[in-house]
Amino acid sequence: MMKRLRPLLGTWVEIGVEDVEASRAASVIERGFAAVELVHRLMSVHRPDSDLSRINHDAWRAPVTVHPWTLKTLRWALLIRAATDGLFDCALGHELGRHGLVDGHAFEGAASGSLADVGIARDGAVRLTRRIALDFGGIAKGFAVDRAIAILRAAGARRASVNAGGDLRVMGDAPQAVHVRTPSDPRGLRLAGFLTNGAIATSATDGAIDVTTRQPIRDGRIWSVIAPRCIVADALTKVVAQTGRTEAPWLARFGATVWVPPPLLATA
Repeated sequence: MMKRLRPLLGTWVEIGVEDVEASRAASVIERGFAAVELVHRLMSVHRPDSDLSRINHDAWRAPVTVHPWTLKTLRWALLIRAATDGLFDCALGHELGRHGLVDGHAFEGAASGSLADVGIARDGAVRLTRRIALDFGGIAKGFAVDRAIAILRAAGARRASVNAGGDLRVMGDAPQAVHVRTPSDPRGLRLAGFLTNGAIATSATDGAIDVTTRQPIRDGRIWSVIAPRCIVADALTKVVAQTGRTEAPWLARFGATVWVPPPLLATA
């Protein structure tokens, strides 16, 4: 399998393809990176010209037209919020900045809010009922991984993997080993199992916001969610981190399951 690594989305993104001719493999991988780079440009709150920055800055005054990928990500966010009774919410920029979890300059002037303050017109334009701050840090990586996989498939790849800092999706009939980084394990990586045509996302609770209390979660745990799509796995890790539930109706609705690292065995 040919693999390439590149810094994007605030992390390292690795893309690999196996069943593509050697003469084409590098160019196919570049197409995958191009998709991830586009998501980065569209959805980074640190870029003043991104769709997300334009929504945060202008949509409370007038509707903002955005790229179809940004709109699709927002629709997924609204769907997952509804399915989880509001436990997934990516309109917490105010809280992230206030608690120093992100650079607060990106959210200056924004008030505390929720996705309930977001509206989408029939023509796809986005409107905010008041000046809140969207942050796609809990969903954009998953969407980027899914888009990259779709691009690789369209380019002819039949076995591939895309890993964006722990948000992983694999394509192909042969099972691929999945390792999860667990801070409590001195060996660093734990084998979570083998994955075929699916996705797994892992999130640490440190740095996440509890939607109910609007306070940071600092219990030091990690959670992994396995789902058919990486965008779903990515978003649901934030819900599992808040609830600690490994079985819930919203997991079943999206065909998702939770993987919790087993305790380390004592060594002599």
